[in-house]
Amino acid sequence: MPLKQNILIVDDEKSNIDIVLNLFSLTDTSNYNLFVALSGEKALKAVEKIKIDLILLDIIMPGIDGYEVCRQLKANEKTKNIPILFITSSTDEASIIKAYNMGAVDYVTKPFRAVELMARVKINLELQSTIGELEALYTNLQDSIAYAAQIQNAIIPQSSLFDKYFDEHFVIWEPKDTVGGDIYLFEELRNDDECLLMVIDCTGHGVAGAFVTMLVKAIEREIIGAIVATQNDVSPARILQYFNKIMKKLLKQEDANTYANSGFDGGVVYINKKEKILRFAGAQIPFIYVEDSKVKIIQGNRHSIGYKKSQDDYPFDEHTINLTSPIYGYLTTDGYIDQTGGENGFMFGKKNLLELIERHKDRSFQIQKELLINELKEYQGKHERKDDIAIVGFRVG
Repeated sequence: MPLKQNILIVDDEKSNIDIVLNLFSLTDTSNYNLFVALSGEKALKAVEKIKIDLILLDIIMPGIDGYEVCRQLKANEKTKNIPILFITSSTDEASIIKAYNMGAVDYVTKPFRAVELMARVKINLELQSTIGELEALYTNLQDSIAYAAQIQNAIIPQSSLFDKYFDEHFVIWEPKDTVGGDIYLFEELRNDDECLLMVIDCTGHGVAGAFVTMLVKAIEREIIGAIVATQNDVSPARILQYFNKIMKKLLKQEDANTYANSGFDGGVVYINKKEKILRFAGAQIPFIYVEDSKVKIIQGNRHSIGYKKSQDDYPFDEHTINLTSPIYGYLTTDGYIDQTGGENGFMFGKKNLLELIERHKDRSFQIQKELLINELKEYQGKHERKDDIAIVGFRVG
C-alpha cells in the first residue's frame, strides 16, 4: 500500500483553510495527510517536525509573509526541495514573477476552482515523486560508477613495478569521466629482464569504454599466461593479431545482428634487457622515442583491433630497436593529440607533441610529465576535454 503524502496548508485566515480542506474532502483524500498552519512561523516549525511533501502557501500574512517562508525553506538544506504552491489573491505580474523567483513551483490565484487546484496538487506531487526516483537512480548509478572506478584503478600497474625495469618513467592517466576507455598495462614476464608494456585506447570513454578495458585486461592476462608458460619468442605483432581475433569473437563482430561495434587502438612494447632489444607493434598508435638525441617516430599500422571491419588475419608490422645505448620511449593514445584549444579550437596535434618532446628531452621524466600536463592545460584553456588521456614515458638501455 503506497504511503500517504503530507500536504501543509498555510494561511492566516482559518476560513481560507476551511475552503481548501473542504475541496480536498470533495475529492479523493485517501492519498493525503493534511496539516494546517495559521502563520508563517508555525509553518516553519511544522516542517521541522513533519516530513512535508508539498506546501500550499498564502503570500499575504502578518509577521512572516509567504515570500519569507519560501525564502527560509529554500535556504534550508533539509527543506529546500519541498515543492511550494502559492495560493493568493495577489494577481499582479510582479507578485507572480517574485513567487517563481523565490522558488515556487506553481501559483494559483483566489478564488480558485476545485478541479484546477487538485489537478495542480496532483501534478506537482507526481513530479516531485518522479524527481525523487530519478535522484535515487542517479545516486545508485554514481555509486556503481565509483565502484567501477575502484576496479579500474586496481588493474592499473603500480609505479614500483615500472621502477624495476626502467631507469626513469612517468605516467599520465586522465579519464575524461570517472572511468575511461584508455588504459595502460605493464607485466613482468619470465625473468627480471623481460617486460611488456601496452597502452590501449578503447572505444568511447566513460562507462562504455571502461567495460571494454575490462575485456582487454582479461585477454591480456591470458596472453601473459601463455608467454610465461613457454620459452617462445615474444612478438608484439602476434599479440595484436591475437587480440584482434579474440575481440572480434567475444564481441560477435561477425554477426550482422550485433549492434555494438567495439574495439581498440593500441601500442605494444616488449623489452628484453638481457638481449638489449625493444620490439614494438602498433594498431593506430605510434611509438615515439629519443635515440642519440634525435626524436624519432615509428607509426603504428592503420588498422584497429576487434571492430567489425577489422581484418581477421591482419599482419601487423613489428619493429626492433637495439638497446646498445639508452633510449627514451613514449606511448600515447590520441586523447592528448586530439585535444582542441587555442584561439581557433584546433587540435593540439602530433607535430606539437613531437616538438614538445624535442624541447624537453634532456630533462628528467618527472619534469617532462609536469610540462606535458601544463602545456596541454594551457592550450586547452576553456575548451571542453574531448577524450581520455594516457601517456607512458620511460628510459631504458
